[in-house]
Parts: sequence; structure tokens; C-alpha cells
Amino acid sequence: MKPKISVCIATYNGALYLKEQLDSIYRQTLKPFEVIISDDNSSDATLSIAESFSDKLPLKIIQNQKNLGFSKNFESVIQAANGEYIALCDQDDIWVDTKLAILYESIGSSSLVYANSLLVDAQGKSLKKTLAQKLKNNFISSKSALNFLYDNAVSAHAILFKQELVAFIVPFPKQTYFDAYIAATAASLEGVIYVDETLVHYRQHATNTLGNKKSKKRLISEKIEEKLHKKTAQNRRMLSTIEEFLTIQTLNKEEIERLKKLLSFYKGFEKSYFNIAMFIFLLKNKNTFLTITKRNKLSLAIKKSIGYKLYKVAPFL
Repeated sequence: MKPKISVCIATYNGALYLKEQLDSIYRQTLKPFEVIISDDNSSDATLSIAESFSDKLPLKIIQNQKNLGFSKNFESVIQAANGEYIALCDQDDIWVDTKLAILYESIGSSSLVYANSLLVDAQGKSLKKTLAQKLKNNFISSKSALNFLYDNAVSAHAILFKQELVAFIVPFPKQTYFDAYIAATAASLEGVIYVDETLVHYRQHATNTLGNKKSKKRLISEKIEEKLHKKTAQNRRMLSTIEEFLTIQTLNKEEIERLKKLLSFYKGFEKSYFNIAMFIFLLKNKNTFLTITKRNKLSLAIKKSIGYKLYKVAPFL
């Protein structure tokens, strides 16, 4: 039987590229069961472009009366999906014709499957680089939520997941990126599968301000203050992220214990120079917490274990 796949699109002032994206959905070799567009109170022609596809796609359009924001808009459209499977979709990319078919054929008993993406410019021309190459991350299959705590390889535009996952992922957390949260939850439920193919042309937008800003000369004291501020802000974000990961309902006992231990290390951040226990813990668990990154794991474990007091003494570590 043909699978029921809901394609969920969150739009906001997407008139420039939306038609090209919807055309690529129309060309899918495995046709979607429904295409749901949740528009976040656009002021351009987004809605009229979407409505022009009503005779080509099984389209449902939801109009938000006020702007929800990117993350909440995706959360809303996911909850409106009725299919057995859900594919998230940006408003400005281009799907390879076989995207849905390949992802569906690959998901098996896993909760989620994802693929790589080809980077393209504003005109859709290949930049001859994949998303994996840009991020310099390992794109992995996983059965542990902890793999996605520090780094993420799973982008929303490249995933297909089972409807049963929805009950575990909404509402989205405030701090953690929602695609990382979805991936982590799926990994600890029935697992995440990576398909080593480029199934989305991921558009990179040019910005008018790029290169226009003049660099401002700063005093050494100002640079030190900025470094300290950045370090403490990162620590606060990680505290929040770990706490949000602990809300994942599908975590097993071992994952919960590891997260709680890591949380205790971060809580002592401002009182320490260097947390040797955290360093040993991260090094011991490098293939869990640091498995996605391609950066040197020893160096990362050292940097993550440096406390606030040592940064005051040597802020450019």
C-alpha cells in the first residue's frame, strides 16, 4: 500500500522561492498524502503562490493570525499532520525527485531517517559542496540521544519521521534547536538512520550587508570582556540544553545518569579553573558526546572543561 506521508511547510514571506519548492514536491516519484502549509502571517505573495498549487497537490493551508516565529510555526504544522510519516520542508529549497521515495524505503523500523544536502546559491546553482562538508561533521546513524547534545547532523529539511514521534517532541524546547531535539528523541526511541545521498538542494542566501561592515578596533580589555561574556553565555546555554534533553521521555536510565553528571559539572563552571573530572568524563565518553564532530576530541574535551576563573586569567584559551 502507498504510505501516507504528510509534507509540512512553514512559510513566512517566501514568495521568491516557494514556487520552485512546490514544483519539486509535485515532481516526487512517491506522491505525498497531504501537503500542509502553515503561513506565519506573510505580507508578500506567499499565500497566492501556495493557493495556485491547489489543483496539483493535496494542499491544506493554515493562516496564522499572528506571527508565531520559525520554530513555533513548525511545531504547529507538525501537529496538524495526519499522515503515518512526516517530512519537514523549508520554503526555499528544491527537493530531488526521489527524496520521499528513498527516505521511505530506508526508514525501516527506525523512528527517523535523514539524508545529506547539496548547497546551492540563490539562483539554485550548485556550490559543489554538501552540508556535511560545510559543517565538517560526521553524518551518522544513531540510537543515543546524547550524540546530539553538542553537535547536530540532522537538518529539518532533510528528514522523514514516523507520526508516533510527534507525541514525544511537542512542545519544542526553548533553547535546543528543534531539529536536534527531534533527532535526539528519535535516536533514543527506535533510532535514527542516515542515508548517504544528497536529496535536497539547500539554498544559501546572499546578504546585502555581507562584507559591508567595517571592523572596529577594540582595546585588549574589551576583547577579554567579550571572550568572558561569550564563555559564560555558552555555559548558560549548555545548562539549559542539558535540562531540556533531560525532558526527553524516551531516554534510558544510563542516558539520564550521564546527562545529570554533565549538568553537575556545568553548574560548577563559575567556581572552577579547570574541571579535571569533567575532562576525564568527556574523554571517556567521547564516542557518545563528541561522535558527530570531526574536530580533535582531546582538544575539545580540554576546552569544554576550562572554568570561568581560568578564562579570567587567560581569556584566549
